[in-house]
Order: sequence, then structure tokens, then C-alpha cells
Amino acid sequence: MPAVLRSLWDEPRPPGAPRRVWRDWALVGVIVPVAVLEGVLRPDLPWRAVSVCVAVGLVPTLLWRRSRPLAMVVICFAVTGLPGVLTGEPLSEMYTMVYQLILPYALFRWGSGREAVTGLVIMIVSASLTTIGEDATGAGTIGAFAVLSTTVTLGGALRYRARARARELDQAKLLEREQLARDLHDTVAHHVSAMAIRAQAGLAGCGCWCPP
Repeated sequence: MPAVLRSLWDEPRPPGAPRRVWRDWALVGVIVPVAVLEGVLRPDLPWRAVSVCVAVGLVPTLLWRRSRPLAMVVICFAVTGLPGVLTGEPLSEMYTMVYQLILPYALFRWGSGREAVTGLVIMIVSASLTTIGEDATGAGTIGAFAVLSTTVTLGGALRYRARARARELDQAKLLEREQLARDLHDTVAHHVSAMAIRAQAGLAGCGCWCPP
């Protein structure tokens, strides 16, 4: 087990993380008006102005979720969990804030092992501080951890699937290079043998026709 944990801790970031593309900007452009619209349509929402500002203000974290996944997780979960620690009353949850689940996914998909473990600890602590005391049955806490674990598992599964596929492609390329090398060797050997036979035949012919 210590070897497995050390291997996970020392695991580097996976290569080939996509750069920021137009879909990222489109996602941000959709979430911001949706958050504002939810704040307008829910006048009974506690801390409505603060909740809308937080929901909109954290949207740009999606733009750096691949290049700096741990930092974005820390910012997002610290901002959403801090009011509950300071005031004892957690910030009201907006439906739009479901986009936060993209950050844990990105952390386990594109972050290093060290970043993933550190981020997981931060997320567990933040989720615990946010959900403790909300209900006596603990249903909210169980649901929050279930959703979080599902998101993390999905990110990790796609990460290792991509790694396995990359290994398969490398193996296929290696076999192709070996086959090409064998074919090239056989072709060159055949031509060299043919040249040697022709050279010997030429020498033999020269010996037959030349005068003594």
C-alpha cells in the first residue's frame, strides 16, 4: 500500500492537455446569464445578491481548469465554504453552481498525483464544513459526497483510459517499426545477394572470354 500511495503521489500530469478553446468561452458565456437569470427568478433565495455574485465570479475558474486545476479547486471551494465557517450559515446553493463539478473532474483528469490528493483533501474538508448541521439525518452530506466521488471517479477513469490507449498506440507503433525494419532488412539483403550473384557471374564471364 505505501508503494501504491507513493506512486500516486509522484505521478506527473498527463500529456496532451487541450488548450483553452472556443467551447470554454462558450461555456462561460452560457453560465453567466443563467446564473443572473436564476437570481432574478428566485426572489426568495437567501443571500441572493451575494450568491449571484459568487456564482458569476467563480465562472472564470473554468478557463484555467486544465492548466491550473488545483488552484481553481482551492479558489472555488474556499470561496463557497468560507461563509459557512465564518457565519455558521452556509452560502445558499444556486442550481447554477453545479458547474463546480467540472473542477474536481478536471483536477483528476489533468492534474498531477500530488495535486489530485491535495485537492481531494481540500474538497472533503470544504464539503464537510458546508453540509454539517444542515440536516439531522445526514442525507445532504451523503448526497454531496456521493456526487463528489462520482465526479472524481469519472475524471480518474478517463485519465487512465487515455493512458492505456496511449500505451496501445505506442505498442502498435513499435510493432510497426519492427516490421518495417524486418522488411527493409529482407529487401536490402535480397538486393545485396542479387548484386553479389551478378558480380560473380560477370567475373566468371570475364574469365571465360578473356584471352589467357
